[in-house]
Amino acid sequence: MRYPLCIFCLLLPAACAPEAGWPQETPLQIASPSEATVTSAIATAVDWWIAREPTALSAGPVLVYLTPSLDPAKASLAKLLPACDLVDTDEGSALAVRAVRMHHSSAQIDLDAPRPSRGRQLITVDMQKFALTPWKVTGANWWRFNNKQLDRITSEAVAASKETAAAESSTATAQPDAE
Repeated sequence: MRYPLCIFCLLLPAACAPEAGWPQETPLQIASPSEATVTSAIATAVDWWIAREPTALSAGPVLVYLTPSLDPAKASLAKLLPACDLVDTDEGSALAVRAVRMHHSSAQIDLDAPRPSRGRQLITVDMQKFALTPWKVTGANWWRFNNKQLDRITSEAVAASKETAAAESSTATAQPDAE
């Protein structure tokens, strides 16, 4: 009885997901996007979207773009997503995986999905995983913005960017060069 319990205790951490995010949120991160739990979470989110988008497979294989921080996951994802073509450029018709956040037994995948005649749709897919079970989608947030909101958000971001650049340049000119 003792040996099966010891083996189970040793295998349990291998069944859990890492605590990490891509693009990286912290400079020190041990986990890699090529880990099986990460690639299976991405594949589950992409499959979930394909099942809900009626026109996803109508024009052939689904094009999937991964942000550069997720490039190490491409080889594994190619095997997990046979109905998809992984592309290197962010094309207008490609489903883009923008970010992945993992926290032990939960994950959030941010998708930027093409919507025929409606532009693009931002979706955050929430998932849960328990030891020795596959990922399961528990919810999704379909982000909706109207043109007025997008214009306001864009103008605020541009203004904040200009303020940050001005503050950085004034700081750089105020500090003399150390020679």
